[in-house]
Amino acid sequence: MKRMQRSSVLVSGLRGLGVEIAKNVILGGVKSVTLHDQGQAEWRDLSSQFYLREEDLGKNRAEVSRTRLAELNSYVPVVAYTGALVDDYLTQFQVVVLTNSPLEEQQRVGDFCHSNGIKLVVADTRGLFGQLFCDFGEEMLVIDTNGEQPLSAMISMITKDASGVVTCLDEARHGFESGDFVTFTEVQGMTELNGCQPVEIKTLGPYTFSICDTTGFSDYVRGGIVSQVKMPQKVTFKPLTASMAEPEFVLTDFAKFERPAQLHLGFQALHSYQRKHRRLPKAWCQVHIHTHLYLGFQALHSYQRKHRRLPKAWCQLSKCLN
Repeated sequence: MKRMQRSSVLVSGLRGLGVEIAKNVILGGVKSVTLHDQGQAEWRDLSSQFYLREEDLGKNRAEVSRTRLAELNSYVPVVAYTGALVDDYLTQFQVVVLTNSPLEEQQRVGDFCHSNGIKLVVADTRGLFGQLFCDFGEEMLVIDTNGEQPLSAMISMITKDASGVVTCLDEARHGFESGDFVTFTEVQGMTELNGCQPVEIKTLGPYTFSICDTTGFSDYVRGGIVSQVKMPQKVTFKPLTASMAEPEFVLTDFAKFERPAQLHLGFQALHSYQRKHRRLPKAWCQVHIHTHLYLGFQALHSYQRKHRRLPKAWCQLSKCLN
């Protein structure tokens, strides 16, 4: 929360996705929010941008959205900016969020943010599909990796061993994983464990796990509660330019293992099409579909020519399909 309260956030792109992000960031209570957009409100924006009205057509999206978004939280200053995202302007922010931006701008801003310690989020939606990229720097300290409440379990036995084995009551599985850290309370007998520093565990089964050397401890008598302790972890993020070449996907549906790599290539093809034709392909138009597919395979061949191999994600996909 303290980090949020000290953060000035730039949200670029005030179409449907951008305004939703801006709304949530403002309600979250950051230091300040800057809305950036160089485009004018269009008819199609009215279907997803809920802070635009018919009378706003032809006006800058950031400027007309600012007043209504600012009403959400009087403690968060909200300003509009319609200029270019030059490097000097970006230095005042701790977080930059890009939506509806060209790939070239994403890479340029991404490289600058990574080298200057600015957190970057790139988000985009196309119909029912979306993409999200995060670059929080080379040493991002994560206090809570999953956002869930710490687990706890009742103890029925602790052995005296080089790697003491803790057995929990049979009523419920302990739910811990190898590598988790735990601490103990209310243990009778082996009181050395009560209030100890967090101990790393190795799961042995749904009701058992091993801890540190307990041979020098007192004999276990009864009772006790083991509780999970969330330890800070350092996470390293790659810049967007590097991630485009060697993406690391977050799989949400293991039944569709190939989907992330396909969408990654599809979004690159859409950027190529938009750069070449100054617009997106029309839905259900066979000519535009074939052009889109051609650009996608062209991006794949270009990578293969440069690196003399396919991207790792596509190698994994090929093994899966074979």
